[in-house]
Amino acid sequence: MAEDMLLHFTSNSSNQSDQSSKIAKLEARLVGKATPATHLQVPLQSAVNSFSAPSKFGGVTLSESLADSDDSDDDDNGGAFLILANTQKRQKVEDECASIAMEMAVEDQRQASVETFDSSKLISETHKKKQARVRVNAASGRGRGGRATDQGRNQIISLSNGDLGFSNVNDDYSSEDDVASLRAKVASMEENLKKYQDEVSDYRNRCECLDKELKDLKDLEQKLKPKRTKVLSDLLISVSKAERQEARMKVRQDSLRLGNIGVIRAGTLISETWEDGQTLKDLNAQLKYLLEVKEAVERQRKSLKKRQSDKGDVSDIESGAQEEDTVIQDEIYKSRLASIKREEESIIRERDRYELEKGRLIREMKRIRDEDGSRFNNFQILNHRYALLNLLGKGGFSEVYKAFDLVEHRYVACKLHGLNAQWSEEKKQSYMRHAIREYNIHKTLIHHNIVRLWDIFEIDSNTFCTVLEYCSGKDLDAVLKATPILPEREARIIIYQIFQGLVYLNKRTQKIIHYDLKPGNVLFDDFGVAKVTDFGLSKIVEDDVGSQGMELTSQGAGTYWYLPPECFELNKVPLISSKVDVWSAGILMYQMIFGRRPFGHDQSQERILREDTIIKARKVEFPSRPAAVSNEAKDFIRRCLTYNQAERPDVLSVAQDPYLNYKKK
Repeated sequence: MAEDMLLHFTSNSSNQSDQSSKIAKLEARLVGKATPATHLQVPLQSAVNSFSAPSKFGGVTLSESLADSDDSDDDDNGGAFLILANTQKRQKVEDECASIAMEMAVEDQRQASVETFDSSKLISETHKKKQARVRVNAASGRGRGGRATDQGRNQIISLSNGDLGFSNVNDDYSSEDDVASLRAKVASMEENLKKYQDEVSDYRNRCECLDKELKDLKDLEQKLKPKRTKVLSDLLISVSKAERQEARMKVRQDSLRLGNIGVIRAGTLISETWEDGQTLKDLNAQLKYLLEVKEAVERQRKSLKKRQSDKGDVSDIESGAQEEDTVIQDEIYKSRLASIKREEESIIRERDRYELEKGRLIREMKRIRDEDGSRFNNFQILNHRYALLNLLGKGGFSEVYKAFDLVEHRYVACKLHGLNAQWSEEKKQSYMRHAIREYNIHKTLIHHNIVRLWDIFEIDSNTFCTVLEYCSGKDLDAVLKATPILPEREARIIIYQIFQGLVYLNKRTQKIIHYDLKPGNVLFDDFGVAKVTDFGLSKIVEDDVGSQGMELTSQGAGTYWYLPPECFELNKVPLISSKVDVWSAGILMYQMIFGRRPFGHDQSQERILREDTIIKARKVEFPSRPAAVSNEAKDFIRRCLTYNQAERPDVLSVAQDPYLNYKKK
């Protein structure tokens, strides 16, 4: 076998003449001869030919290693047989060795930090490292004297004997240990991977279970939703029925004390009249009795004075005694008259209190009558969402019900707009346009001093509903009827909140004029927060409107006591701005503090229009009572009620008024 390989190597020697000469020179150096031995040339050439292909240890060929070990400065004639010391070359080789060692250390560190890897790839990398170390040893042998020479001779002899391995290369790490270590790491990582896969599978199963439970809960909720809605609506209806019964019972009890509405027939005409209850009758009887006693005492007093003036000739002693008796008797009469006056004032105060209760009773009786006559009084659920409860009030063409939102679970106010079936289609369309316009204005308003508009929907061809924020407190009109005069401190904070809502309306991209500020359009919630409502007459100020304002196209609408003089001009089309709301707010402030409206308080709207009451209201007068009203409040009212529209401040200016400033100084 060795002879066959030798013949094979010899046949290929002619193609490797250049490499053979280099090998011969290297051999000559190693054995100390000038020319290579003939019996070693053929085996060496054969070995070179066999290693000309890439080695199995990483693709490094022996010819490349030998070529690297060749020295370009060697003597071609072989005159020198010993390797001379070359300090520069040795230093270069050492630097190359250090660089290769550093690269190997970095490579080892990188391989240690990899978490997942392929074992076959790592084994290949290990062989590459060994080849690199072989090259380092081959390169470093040139500068290390006899040790390198012996090592090179051993390698060549090994190659000449047909051994193709590098058995004498010292390696710091054995391939068997590396493979065993890698296999252990792979086994550990496979174990961890299996563990993680089991955990993932467990989590996936849990997620599937949770998804199934969630789906079951949603299905159950959908099944229970109608039942839950039914139970909730039944409870609300039960409470509302109890409230209705309680309200009617209270009306019956109060009717006995305060009175009731009676019916008078005069031929074919039927009219209603109020009949006072027993309490008011008793109070009126007491007042009548006190009036009779007062008149009797005054007659006695006049008679006493007349007797004193008619006395004749009497002695001084008798005259002095009569005069003393007259003075004493007159003091008695004065004391009695003062006592009667106190009793009369007390009875009048009590009667006034009962009159207020009578007013509330009349409104409640009217509400109950309207509720009984409403077609929505049977606790309907509108739009599959809003459960109607009790009637809050009724206007000209609308009814307002307290309702409960079964979706959002909150109380709301449902305003039911009814169109008269006898109206023409044109009038119906006009009313619908008006309502839709109000909705389009109101739906975009979001402010804590403005009542929110939640929803709008159609009930039938003649009825639609707007859903508003529910304010559980009274409106300002009811407050003023119960307490006509408010303390200035309370009136100030109410007007401040109203102006906060007006400022919001005037800071929008499209400014809004409310145009219908009055006590009935100011509501209160449970916490006393004032909220402006009812935007049915509101005006949107377009961008092209000048500083003087926009044209008033709905002249004649509104509540005349609270409108400024420019709204009553008949000789031209009035121009209005936010100053309309400033005038209305000034009227509200005056009414809250002094208990009456400053202009046309006792007049009807028809009389105000006929007598030009507001047009003549050029100056505001303040009553003497209550005396506790500050001058700052009066000045604020004067600024709001400035007659000349051009001189009157607008909403944003009034909001900066010092009287409305609550910041601590």
